[in-house]
Amino acid sequence: MQKIWERVKHDFNIKQQADELGLKVWQAPSLLFILMGLIIVVMMAVDFYVSRRYASPEVLVISEALVVSVILTIGTFIIQSIEDVAHANKTRSEFVSIASHQLKTPLAEANWQIELLLSMYQHGLSDRQLEIVSTVSSSLRKMTKLVSDLLDVARIEQGRFVLLRESVDITKLVDQVVLDYNKLAMARGAQLSVTHGAAVPLVSGDSRRLKMVLDNLLSNAIKYIERNGKILLEIETEERQVVVRVADNGSGIPAEQQDKVFQKFFRSTNVIRSQTEGTGLGLYIAKNIVEQSGGKMWFQSQEGKGSTFFFSLPIE
Repeated sequence: MQKIWERVKHDFNIKQQADELGLKVWQAPSLLFILMGLIIVVMMAVDFYVSRRYASPEVLVISEALVVSVILTIGTFIIQSIEDVAHANKTRSEFVSIASHQLKTPLAEANWQIELLLSMYQHGLSDRQLEIVSTVSSSLRKMTKLVSDLLDVARIEQGRFVLLRESVDITKLVDQVVLDYNKLAMARGAQLSVTHGAAVPLVSGDSRRLKMVLDNLLSNAIKYIERNGKILLEIETEERQVVVRVADNGSGIPAEQQDKVFQKFFRSTNVIRSQTEGTGLGLYIAKNIVEQSGGKMWFQSQEGKGSTFFFSLPIE
């Protein structure tokens, strides 16, 4: 019963629904359905009163016709509103997809030019010039990552987010990601450790996309952790699945905002206050990757204590 009630609260959270669809509150489909239900109840009550108060067949026919016409009118309005929302979301998603595609080429060209500049003239540049070029290069990498994330979001929304099915050594993948991020963790003064069994079975998934999931979870843990914090990656085998756990003792997520963690563009208030960089797209994409791979993603978090993110993958 509790699960049913939680589901109802989620499905009829009108403000959240409006925010997710980019609508005014009064345009949210759930609110329109609720209003339609209330109007129908009122009209049926009026019809019942009329049928009890007046015995004339003409009055009863007019009353019934009025109820039917009102219901049809409201139903048509709601259907049209939902179609408008669907069209607007489709148009917005297509625009993001096209714009992101158009940005990829000039960004790639700019990155190539920076690399060429550094390879040819690195020793001829002053420290200040090298600093400027490095700043530009860093900004280009961030922009390229944002464009890539926006393209993935557009593909997810359009049902075109396709994953490969291959055998993946998740232990090897985790070790590779930890090696990539070890220097960054050390720069933050964080202790990064990994534990897993000697014979973790292969999982089914897309190795490149699963690396993106690990990249996101580990980069988030490093980004939001305090200096001298601890990050633990753990791999366990449970029945017919492998579970990966990424735990940190960082800032955590406020309890009242935890139901929004996997929404697009979500960033918790404590992260915004600390002015930590991010777009709020990584976890949305990561959850879609895991679920399309046949697994699940979930988390536990306490503000000021840290967060633990889990994801499971089916054993091949």
